[in-house]
Amino acid sequence: MRRIVGYLLLIISGFIAFQSYQNAQPDAVTEGMARDAACSGKEGCKLSGDLANVIKTDVTSRSYQWATNQGPVVVTCERRYLWFGNWSCSGTPGEIRR
Repeated sequence: MRRIVGYLLLIISGFIAFQSYQNAQPDAVTEGMARDAACSGKEGCKLSGDLANVIKTDVTSRSYQWATNQGPVVVTCERRYLWFGNWSCSGTPGEIRR
């Protein structure tokens, strides 16, 4: 029984490590979602470029800073369930702190 529990913990740890690595990698799909969310719901808002000015990733989220005609906007994209699920993005005015 101990061996089964040990292998199960190894598999779970491997899954979490792999998903954390995947989440920490920049991705064109989430960058596109972030681009769409940067001016979502803001009248007269336009992006100043096609690429994010700053990209910051970690094991649970990806943040993109966009330049708009209304000032910088930080869009944070997170998975629905920490390491799996669909990505969703939301934006707030401001800058990413380095």
